[in-house]
Amino acid sequence: MTMKLDLGFLIEPPDFSMRAKLIIEALAPLSMVASMPGKYYRSQPEPTPEMLYGLLENALGWHISKRERDKLSAKLKGQFQRELEKSGVGFVSLLQFHLRFVATCIPPLLHYDDYWSQHEKGSRFTTGSRNYDYRLIPLLNAAKDEANDIKIEERAGHRKDSEVIFDFQKGERVHIEALRDYFPQYYVSPKPREYVLPKGAFKFTVETSASLSKMLAEALSNPVAPLYLGSNDGWVEADWEVLP
Repeated sequence: MTMKLDLGFLIEPPDFSMRAKLIIEALAPLSMVASMPGKYYRSQPEPTPEMLYGLLENALGWHISKRERDKLSAKLKGQFQRELEKSGVGFVSLLQFHLRFVATCIPPLLHYDDYWSQHEKGSRFTTGSRNYDYRLIPLLNAAKDEANDIKIEERAGHRKDSEVIFDFQKGERVHIEALRDYFPQYYVSPKPREYVLPKGAFKFTVETSASLSKMLAEALSNPVAPLYLGSNDGWVEADWEVLP
């Protein structure tokens, strides 16, 4: 979705004359992973600045396509002669020059591990997906019987044409790519993932302009989209409190 924004305040000089407190209550366990790891998803004990910026932009309804966001980011970079910070997964916030986090209060946390279903692509889809076209059943059943000596592998010389699915023989060598169109585009792979359960609220002291403070207070009182931290099942509620 591409959204037209009024860039007036974004290209103005930063103003940090207003102080406020961002208060976040977790409605579910949180898994705040700062980068894409290998086999284990370790959670941060607190949200990164990029996660907080993302939460605020979600409340504002800034659901902008990557192409449009890249254009806006380039304009801000040219205006302020500074590189924009990005998250470990490549998210670049448009708020980062006009809002900063200066103090953090973290509640006690309960840590635990659970399994999380990751959607993946690759050559393991035949064992990773529970769903596939019913027309594959005869071939897959035959391949499970060692007496048929049917091999489904990713090797040169194996048959890649789709006809092999309907016309196969004993000793057939089938290339895995011949099956791909008969499986879902993604398969599910369970991954161990760390979660934290906050025993209280996260509190962040923020410095920004009076106009942006007002905009965020209104957005958090009636957010355009559900708010979350980390994974999109980490739902939260957030309040904005202006400090004297």
